Amino acid sequence: MNTMPQLQLCFVRADSEILDPSMLNRAAAYMAKNSDGQPPYIHVELLFVPNGRGANGGADVVGEACSIVYGAGVHLERKRFSRRQWVFRSIQVSDEEYDRIYDYCRQHRGEQFNYMGYFLFWSPLKISPHFYTALGMQPRWFCSQIVTAALKHGGILDENVSSCVHPNELYNMVRLNTMADCG
Repeated sequence: MNTMPQLQLCFVRADSEILDPSMLNRAAAYMAKNSDGQPPYIHVELLFVPNGRGANGGADVVGEACSIVYGAGVHLERKRFSRRQWVFRSIQVSDEEYDRIYDYCRQHRGEQFNYMGYFLFWSPLKISPHFYTALGMQPRWFCSQIVTAALKHGGILDENVSSCVHPNELYNMVRLNTMADCG
């Protein structure tokens, strides 16, 4: 049986034990628009699951993930996700969509964090990743920007979707078109 590749969006809530109790994480939680009374999602990663082969049923999910964290560059690397700490949303994709999204992440690996976009997120001024290219620099990202851009590049999200979305907003955007998954 030939199974289709799968992408998993991996989200972390603001109250997760794996997050530092930093001012940055509190600010990210504060900026989220969450009406369900639950702590908002403040981080997202894109997990590549080739041919639908998920984890082996243990407590963790291991795979190749793309995202970025504060102070670092875009990563595309093997990573371990705790099923207790992460919320997974699965997307079935074609081989072509999978390859386009993976290649997009690979092409942007190492690009830097979007500090201006992160700190001005609350303002009406939205600093997109490609704002920096007008200054002769590479694009710069925060987690939901690189994930959203990769999904747009693969045709999963509409091109009209803003690149400046909060992880919680991205979760709400995809939750009805994805499947809840335990990893």
